[in-house]
Amino acid sequence: MRQVGYTRRVLLRQAAVLGLGLGAAWWLRERYFFPTPTIAFTNGAADTGWLPLPDPAGLIELPALVGGIPIRVVVDSGAQFSAIDRRLAARLGLKDSPIPLLAFGVSGAPSLTHTVSLDLAIGPLQLSGVRAATLELLTLSGVIRRPFAMLIGRDVLRALAIDIDWPNGRMRFVRPEAFQPPAGASVARTRSQGGALMTSVSIEGSPPVEVMIDTGASSDLALSQKTAEGLGLLADRQIATGRSVSLGGLSQDQVVRARAVEFAGRRLTDVEVQIFTPTAPAPLPAGLLGVGILKRYRVALDLGAGVLWLTPARVDTSRRPEAQVIMPEAQ
Repeated sequence: MRQVGYTRRVLLRQAAVLGLGLGAAWWLRERYFFPTPTIAFTNGAADTGWLPLPDPAGLIELPALVGGIPIRVVVDSGAQFSAIDRRLAARLGLKDSPIPLLAFGVSGAPSLTHTVSLDLAIGPLQLSGVRAATLELLTLSGVIRRPFAMLIGRDVLRALAIDIDWPNGRMRFVRPEAFQPPAGASVARTRSQGGALMTSVSIEGSPPVEVMIDTGASSDLALSQKTAEGLGLLADRQIATGRSVSLGGLSQDQVVRARAVEFAGRRLTDVEVQIFTPTAPAPLPAGLLGVGILKRYRVALDLGAGVLWLTPARVDTSRRPEAQVIMPEAQ
């Protein structure tokens, strides 16, 4: 088998409350453990303005401040809840909640954790009362030499619209009621499931396969082994191996190339597909549509409304390349 490089499937896919019935667990997850934080923009506007992406071909990594400490955060629409590095939380003196959680990734073993409450600043965006699970984020992300200390999950993103202009290496956060899609944007067919956006793809002419829109996955497409086998992707073709990083740690995955994938009315050829073995019994989707495909578009997500806008790539040659994020001042 041929060896390929690392991919990131970041990181927190599901969290379950230990020792409680299903109804009580759901209520605590949504209302106590991960309530929607308070949103404010210090510039008095309805959005952050454009924030540059350090790696325009990669994940949404942004500088931020938590407790006056500069950190790097990743915006992850595939993560059900936000998370912060465990050692950073201890350094900040953040107090653990009394009830433990079991957090699942897409592969590897689950992790026992707690949550903490914190305030976070990303440029002019101020987030107060963010609840985050404490995980070994710096250790896991440091394996691929792009460490980050916090994930921004759907508990935060459901209160915002996010406009990611991958072709021009920039993104912005917008109040949902103020967001206007760009000229030429089209609404992709999606449905909302547990706050995540699900869409359908067809792989080499197959019936539609429902996958999650995941800005925390660096691959083109990731499928569970069961789904890949059902589509015949593991038969009669070259199979490589690749390492991926998720909550459960490092995993060795199979990697194949699909001759064609149809998504949102567009036919993509020679698409890399990473095949993962799901953690049991985590409730995971059949697959993830990652940044490898999304970066071909300007993408706008309103998770609260369950809407995905796609705009064909268009490079703005008038934009100043030296634009920088203005870090908020430490209090």
